[in-house]
Amino acid sequence: MNQEKRSIETKKNILKAAAECFAEYGFEVTDVNKICKKVGLTKGAFYHHFSSKQDLFLELLDGWINKAANQLDSAQLDSKDTLKILIRITEKIQPVFEEADSQLPLFLDLYIKAIREPELKKVVMKLYQKFLSFFTDIIEKGIKEGSIKKVCAEDVAKILFSVAIGLLMQGLLNPQGADWGDLAKKSFGLLLK
Repeated sequence: MNQEKRSIETKKNILKAAAECFAEYGFEVTDVNKICKKVGLTKGAFYHHFSSKQDLFLELLDGWINKAANQLDSAQLDSKDTLKILIRITEKIQPVFEEADSQLPLFLDLYIKAIREPELKKVVMKLYQKFLSFFTDIIEKGIKEGSIKKVCAEDVAKILFSVAIGLLMQGLLNPQGADWGDLAKKSFGLLLK
């Protein structure tokens, strides 16, 4: 295996080990030593690939967000009716959330941490704005085609985001309390009709 492939493989292994450590211990308790021990690397190897634990965490978050975004994009290809697209999004995104289930508390921690740390807040707000723009564009398209009543698209996008975060939190607190994916579909449908 050449150096570039080894480097890519090492980075993947660090990310995997970090995800497992963060899920098991939480972001604050997990330190670089724990991650290195789990993957069997030195701290020097870690810092060759990541400038900090936060940098590593943001890369994990970015990978998760990109996976979610790909699912959202593919949901748009399934229908020409915007309302159906929005409902379909909840179906497409559910497996991403289920796969990242152990990481979701960390993402919520990240949002809370971003309130107090200006540099982190910039990163989180960029991701937040990306999703708001995505949903605002879809809602505006639905208004133009007549499948969604005339509303302030940006306000509705913010409400949908709030509903999604609220459902995620409830799902984390009480996983067996409801079929959260089905409830998300119903919620989006009620808000948009």
